[in-house]
Amino acid sequence: MRAVSHDRRRKLVAGLVLLGLVTAMLAACRSVRTGTSPQAVAPPHLVWPEPPDRARVELVSVFARATDLGIERSLWRRLASLITGGAEVQLVRPTGVAASGAQIAVADPGVGLVHVYDLSRRRSLVLQTCGEIALGEPVAVAFLGARLYVSDASAARIHLFNFDGACEGGWELDQGSRPAGLAADAPRSRLYVADAGAHQVLGFDPQGQRVLRFGSRGFAAGEFNYPTWLAADADGNVYVTDALNFRVQIFAPDGQPLGTFGDQGDGSGDLARPKGIGVDRDGHIYLVDALFDAVQLFDREGHYLMVFGSRGLEPGHFWLPSGLAIDGDRIYVADSYNQRVQVFRYLGGEP
Repeated sequence: MRAVSHDRRRKLVAGLVLLGLVTAMLAACRSVRTGTSPQAVAPPHLVWPEPPDRARVELVSVFARATDLGIERSLWRRLASLITGGAEVQLVRPTGVAASGAQIAVADPGVGLVHVYDLSRRRSLVLQTCGEIALGEPVAVAFLGARLYVSDASAARIHLFNFDGACEGGWELDQGSRPAGLAADAPRSRLYVADAGAHQVLGFDPQGQRVLRFGSRGFAAGEFNYPTWLAADADGNVYVTDALNFRVQIFAPDGQPLGTFGDQGDGSGDLARPKGIGVDRDGHIYLVDALFDAVQLFDREGHYLMVFGSRGLEPGHFWLPSGLAIDGDRIYVADSYNQRVQVFRYLGGEP
């Protein structure tokens, strides 16, 4: 019998290795299809207020990774993970969250990343750099038009990405600035930035030209003590979490103060460590409180309405929550130290 040539031997070994990898990949695919992770299990049906009161808010889902949203990794990405040992990317310390239709973005300063989930195309992206600039401390995200804006606190910079994850530039803030929360005003094509370092709020057009600036450090109406999170309503009014003044301030689109509410305390409607803020279609104001591990609801005048969530690890509980976003009837809360985002639904009616 003739000896097998070195070249043929090499090809045979390579073929056997590839066959083994494909076999392992198919086994892994079968295990993925049949197995279920704890996060992928449908959460219990939780509502607030509890019966017999009429429910106004319900828990919809909880996610910590793309597969929890029904986004499966491609065959080749799974094969690559078997070869390299790479695990699926999951949330580490999510702080900011934004949603627009089928697009969801989560800022994760725990690992210096932004996670983007595209539900329509069933794919996920991980943003680590914008051009040659690494994301340092991405704390907040916002969708405006066909772009994703990222607030990078340590770099004092706003980064821009398109929906394919390509960097489209960005701009730096003035010296001494520390950008925090973002809010998009789509009708006016305006991006608002909470500048916690300079105790002000800035408004930019989509290209980064500043069109508005208001606020300075202080305690009077229109002044701030570390503004952190923002929201904009359908009329262009801006809601600011004035964190160390323990209040929410509301401004007209031109920056004129419209009102304020909130007092420091530990009772219902009080503020202890206010963070993410949002406004629903009926004008209800949602405010995350990291010390209470809950989300409180207020009416347009700042009167307390109800609360949902409590301290803990199970679905419907929070551990130092931070950012909040509202898209339609969905309420997204970055449950930071539980390393996940929880999604709720506003059911309508007055709480």
